Amino acid sequence: MMDDDGWDEDELMRQVAGGDMRALEALYHALRVRVFAVALAVTGDRGLAEDVMQDTFVRVYSSAPGYRPEGKVRAWVLMIARHLALDAVRRRAREPASVLAGQSAASGGEPDGVRLDLVNALLRLGMIDRQIVVLHDMAGLTHAEIAAELQVPAGTVRWRYRVALARLRPLVAGEEVS
Repeated sequence: MMDDDGWDEDELMRQVAGGDMRALEALYHALRVRVFAVALAVTGDRGLAEDVMQDTFVRVYSSAPGYRPEGKVRAWVLMIARHLALDAVRRRAREPASVLAGQSAASGGEPDGVRLDLVNALLRLGMIDRQIVVLHDMAGLTHAEIAAELQVPAGTVRWRYRVALARLRPLVAGEEVS
């Protein structure tokens, strides 16, 4: 199935499952910004989000032979990213404070195509609201799919999405909200 960006998701996954590193590289280039955005939405930390982004594509490569083309490859990859990001947040919560103190809070740059003002605005939202916005706007999931993944009612997802967008607009425009 051809996606909106003009690449055949299922064929690309078949190639990745067969060990084709060029296909994995094509998948990485097609999805890296979205994967980073999902990881950042969950972790709230740019450095950790970059680590999750890399781990996601390692996991995609190792899991590709078991992939079943029942849905969209993009959604499958982004759910892997979300789950790895949640695992990273849980691991970080268990780390001693001394380890965390030695890590830079504002590390690294973002992948190509991620606007710094949007990243900063997203980081001002709560974790659930960030996830809802990113999963809907960048991952292309429906509110019902997001509700199932986050285990909250679909009406709550729709409401939180609208409120989050209202909070984001002035932040991206450079205004402050309280």
